[in-house]
Amino acid sequence: MKMAKRGRLRKVHRRDWPGFLNRMIPAAAWQAFLRRLSVSGDPRIRWMGKLVLLCWVVIGWSLQGSLGERFREGRELIARLYPCRRRPGTSYQGLVKATGRLGIGIFHALWEVLRGELARQLSQAWTWHGWVVMSADGSRIDAPRTRSNERGHGGPGIAGRGKTHPQWWVTWIVHLPTLLIWDWRQGPGRSSERSHVQKMVGTLPARTLLVADVGFGGFDFLHSLGMAGVHFLVRCASNTTLLAQESRCRIERRGEQGLVYLWPSHRRGQAPLCLRLIVLKRRGQRVYLLTNVLDPCHLPRRVASDFYRARWGIEVEYRSLKQTLGRRKVLARTPKAGTMELAGNILGLALLLLQGALVRAKRLSVAQALRVIRAVLEAVRCRLSTAWFTARLRQAVRDSYQRHSSKRARDWPHKKKDPVPRPPKLRKPTWYEKHRIMAFCEGIRV
Repeated sequence: MKMAKRGRLRKVHRRDWPGFLNRMIPAAAWQAFLRRLSVSGDPRIRWMGKLVLLCWVVIGWSLQGSLGERFREGRELIARLYPCRRRPGTSYQGLVKATGRLGIGIFHALWEVLRGELARQLSQAWTWHGWVVMSADGSRIDAPRTRSNERGHGGPGIAGRGKTHPQWWVTWIVHLPTLLIWDWRQGPGRSSERSHVQKMVGTLPARTLLVADVGFGGFDFLHSLGMAGVHFLVRCASNTTLLAQESRCRIERRGEQGLVYLWPSHRRGQAPLCLRLIVLKRRGQRVYLLTNVLDPCHLPRRVASDFYRARWGIEVEYRSLKQTLGRRKVLARTPKAGTMELAGNILGLALLLLQGALVRAKRLSVAQALRVIRAVLEAVRCRLSTAWFTARLRQAVRDSYQRHSSKRARDWPHKKKDPVPRPPKLRKPTWYEKHRIMAFCEGIRV
């Protein structure tokens, strides 16, 4: 009897990581995901949509240096999780072909299903001062310099400059209180982060406040956000000219201006944007923020300062993807496979952060959480107990000790040094501009 039991698979306990995975992505979520794909649920098919996504997520979590070894780890884990299913294919190329048949949209389809429950699961941390605070930013991911990638990414000068190698451009929207990825878009290195955000605006929940840096200014972009019903808090710089009734010295002294107008000369046929200018003082520098929340009671200056200070969290998320997960460069040698690999890496990071949020791990450390995930994957492959997963993941938090020196690296020869954004240009409107503004905006005095 003992010999017979030794060869049997151990029953999965609800405290084990596979049981936690089933609670995080329940059967109803998988069914809704499959209905969106409109694919067959025949169990005889080797690469089902569920298995394809799990394999790509494990590839994103893997520590191995090559795609072949990462795929081997993902396939072995799937074989352990679903021993009664037909074994998936044995080649990485087969996984790419199966993903191509299902479509690249499978990554977004699963995350959209899971994202719908975030407000309920994170009820305590979902709002911040009455706002659903989101932040948007973009970054580049390197790709191998193959002829296929060069052709697929637009030829020479791929990243918008001469003598550059193939690169991907990733833009995502992050929920700032929890640093969970809300949505993302990806494209070649010449893609526009503003156009990516405009495609994601329709997915934002009600009462969203979008916090962004200088790169998201501009009349057309801010006008599109306002038309979509999205409130924003965007930094402006010297490339922005604002019409203000008061002088710069008085505005900087008060820290806040009642109303300013963004009305470039090439958009005089449209109504001007009536905005509120907020001036913050940070480390001897002044930061100029524009918002379409005109009532200071709904968005005070102090709260706006907290929101913009928290925007740095989205930069930390990109560091987690590139440095902590080691996905600074996509390894796929073709654009088609690179799209799948990059989407799988982002989905893997999103699920890693979601697991930390579900166990109520405050100030989650992505590096420590990744160590826990990699340890639990090894235990599952070796058929060992993983009942310790939840407790260890809850302890994967950032340190809280007070540092006495900066963590910034020393001055490297090729370190990127962006100039400090200069203040926007402020001028008083002319009599003709006042008349036009009054005609467009009745009831608002300039």
